[in-house]
Amino acid sequence: MRAALAVIGVIIILILFGTMMSGITAAQTAERTDTFAAVTTGGGIVEADVVLVADPFNSELVSVTSITSNEVLDAPLPDAYVAGTNTLTVRGLNPSDSRTLTVTYLYGALTGTAASTGTFLGLIPIFVAIAAVLIILGAGWAVYSSRGG
Repeated sequence: MRAALAVIGVIIILILFGTMMSGITAAQTAERTDTFAAVTTGGGIVEADVVLVADPFNSELVSVTSITSNEVLDAPLPDAYVAGTNTLTVRGLNPSDSRTLTVTYLYGALTGTAASTGTFLGLIPIFVAIAAVLIILGAGWAVYSSRGG
C-alpha cells in the first residue's frame, strides 16, 4: 500500500512540475517593455532589427512574450537574437512601411549578490527529478523485499 501511495505522490509531483517551473521562472525574471519608433522596412523586406535595452532571459527567443505594431498589416514575431549586440530581428512586417514596435520580454532579474539564488533555482528541477526517481526505486525495493524474496 505504501508503494502505491509513493507512486501516486510521484504522479502528483509530475503533474505540478509545470507550475513549479513557471514559479521558478517568475522568481528569476522581470518583465520589460521597449518601444521602437520609426522602424522602417524597404521594398520586399519583411523583417527589421531592433536593439533591446536588456538581454532576454537566457538569450532565448521564448523570453520575448509579445511584439505589437501600430501598423495593422504587420504580424510581428521574433525571428533571431544576437546576444553580443542585444539585436532582435522581428519578422512578419509589412514591406515598404514604417511603424512603432513595442517588444515585451523577460530578463534576468537576479544579479549581483542574488545571482547565486538564480543558480540554485535552476538546480531545483534536477533535485525534484532525482527525488522522484529515488521514491520510485524505494517503493519498488519495498515491494520486492516485502514479497519474502
